[in-house]
Amino acid sequence: GVVSRSGTLTYEAVDQLSRLGIGQSSFFSIAGAPVIGTNFIDALTLFQADPQTKAVVMIGEIGGTDEQKAAEYIKTMSKPVTGFIAGQTAPPGKRMGHAGAIISGGEGTAAEKIEALKAANVKVARHPEEIADLVAQNLS
Repeated sequence: GVVSRSGTLTYEAVDQLSRLGIGQSSFFSIAGAPVIGTNFIDALTLFQADPQTKAVVMIGEIGGTDEQKAAEYIKTMSKPVTGFIAGQTAPPGKRMGHAGAIISGGEGTAAEKIEALKAANVKVARHPEEIADLVAQNLS
């Protein structure tokens, strides 16, 4: 399963996975606006319960703390998760793409999110093109 705050990176991840022969049970594009409906934990919970889902890709980005909250939930999951955080080189205070992608009040940096995901045993891609290879490693 794939859950992402970035539509474009969702397309990239799905294409990479498909090229490696790794299917997707479903995907959620949860958007990057400050107010959203479905969040990471909602999607992760559904993937955890879905017998067709063998692994999860979670694509986050700078701004907010949803990825850190998701990392806490991931610690309870039995399925492997691969992650990527967009905006790793974004300067603080700079809006990137949409309203939700801004680091404000010292919260929501890429480094904080990556650290939280790694602490949850998530394999975190440094670049988007590494996502599918890490999923393949998680499945082997």
